[in-house]
Amino acid sequence: AVVSTQSTGEEEEDIAVIQAFTCNAHVTPFFSKYGKKKGDVMNRKQMRESVTDYIKKNEMSDPSNKKLVILDPLLSTIMKTRATTAGWNEIMQKIESNCGKCFVVSLPDKFPVVVKGDLPPIQFKVEKRTGNKKVTIISNFEIFGIEAKELAQKLQVLMSSSASVVPGVKSEVVQCQGDARKQASKLLLEQYKIPRKFVATQ
Repeated sequence: AVVSTQSTGEEEEDIAVIQAFTCNAHVTPFFSKYGKKKGDVMNRKQMRESVTDYIKKNEMSDPSNKKLVILDPLLSTIMKTRATTAGWNEIMQKIESNCGKCFVVSLPDKFPVVVKGDLPPIQFKVEKRTGNKKVTIISNFEIFGIEAKELAQKLQVLMSSSASVVPGVKSEVVQCQGDARKQASKLLLEQYKIPRKFVATQ
């Protein structure tokens, strides 16, 4: 799914990846009060601001202990708790855990891309072929806006060996002669500016 986000007025040169949340059926009755519908995406700040606003507008702070909130039926339901009071952090954590999980990948000059669930890192797989020759298969790069043909061309120049685009299980992958993990990792981190945690460790 592709969503548009409000521009900050600054040009982003690097790829940015943030964890975000989706309104699933369980939490939508609450967040619909803030203009959200099922499937909509929220970042952590938006989610917490909505919860804080709801508690303050409804004067739900415990008069005897300002660190606690007196829960109403709606908050109790989306928190999945039978408790009558809860601390601010507990409320935020439980609501967050009951939302759907997703990642928002912001690419330079493109609309942000929403990936529901986990965001797999770019993977390297070294396989042995006939004559004990090795090939490296690189996958999961397309979500970061990397085109297979361009990546293959850059690796071919970098390694002075053949690199080609071949069909993969879900999408195209790049296949390089030899063990290309080190060179490919460096290329992805330094030229494409992929966050390190989304490039598989070698």
